[in-house]
Formats: sequence, C-alpha cells, structure tokens
Amino acid sequence: MKVQGVIFDMDGLMFDSEKLYYQANLAAARQMKLDYSDDYYERFIGASDEDLMAFFREAFGSEAQVQQFMQVTYQAIDDAIHHGQLQKKPGLDELLTYLAQQHIDKAIASSNYKTKISDFLTATQMASQFPTIISMDDVAKGKPAPDLFKAALTALGTPAQQTLVLEDSLNGLLAAQAAGIPCIIVPDLIKPTAQMQAQALAIMPDLFAVRDFIKSNA
Repeated sequence: MKVQGVIFDMDGLMFDSEKLYYQANLAAARQMKLDYSDDYYERFIGASDEDLMAFFREAFGSEAQVQQFMQVTYQAIDDAIHHGQLQKKPGLDELLTYLAQQHIDKAIASSNYKTKISDFLTATQMASQFPTIISMDDVAKGKPAPDLFKAALTALGTPAQQTLVLEDSLNGLLAAQAAGIPCIIVPDLIKPTAQMQAQALAIMPDLFAVRDFIKSNA
C-alpha cells in the first residue's frame, strides 16, 4: 500500500507514557489503601478514561474514591512530565522527519483529552508537528469504538486504504478495524496476542520499522 496518511495513537505509541500511568495508578492506590490488580490497568490500555472510571466505580464502590484516585493519578503524571520523565518512543523523530519529507499527512487520534495531549507535545517540543489532533473531547465514544479514527480520517481527507493507523493496543486495533483503516501494531506493555497477530496489517518492533515499511511501499 502506498501510504498517503498516518494516524498516530499517542500513549504507548509515541511516548513511553503507559508506564507512567501504571506507576501513577499504583501510587494512587497505595496512598488511598485500595486494592489494585495489574489486570485493572492492562484491560483498559488504549481505552478512554470514561471506560476506566466506570470500571473503578464498580471496583472501588464510591464515586468520591474514583474521583480522588484519578486526581492523584493525574497529579503524579504532571509531576513526572515536569521532571522530564516523559520519553519519546524509539524512531518517532525519524518517522516524523520522513513523513514531512514525503509530504505525507499525519494526525493524532488519542483516547486522552486535548489538555493532556497538549501537555505531552509541549513537554517534548512537538506542539507544532501535529496540526490535526482528535481527542476524547471530539467524539462520543473512545476506543474500541471507531469514532476517533473515523474523525481523524475525515480530517486528513485521505482514502482509508491508503491511510495507516499506528497503535500499541488491542482496543486501538479493534477501533481501526471498525473504521476500515489498516493498522500496524508496535507493542508496548502488552505482548501481541494471537488475535492481534491475526488482525493487524503487521506487528513491528519500533517506529524505525514503520518508517522503513512506508519507504518500501512509496
């Protein structure tokens, strides 16, 4: 496929932020003396905060506890960003440079909110590189619903089969499939499952490999 547009997930794909979220969740749970299983985090990688909070309302049994948990988590994330702990994923700069050289359009479609996306891009000096950003502020449902990717595709104006979604999660892959857009998985915290291997266009080790894939199909 000759790629005309690329839609980036953000957390775990562009930035090594899933680890920061996980560590922040653990710290919040310890501070509040709440039970917190690894499974809680893993099942919602790539999903929206609404889905996460709905689960926590049932798990924690209190809306006030959920709100406090999220507040403590976000404060920990803000502190980590302030202390320079947010790192780009290997190959991100090189991929973005290649896309710019080839005039290939790009967008971010993230289950996060615009304020947090802006914080991440500003902290990594990337705010000017993504004029098109679709966030949970823009759609009714997050991943695995296709809303984010459909909106990003419309904004880019590229054909679905010449557009590439880059994701790290099953929720993101399912969303891309539902939107009718080919998806490459670059794994982060979760190893690719058999379902991901069967349904993704490809599974690649890093964004360097994605750049080389796009080059080879130019």
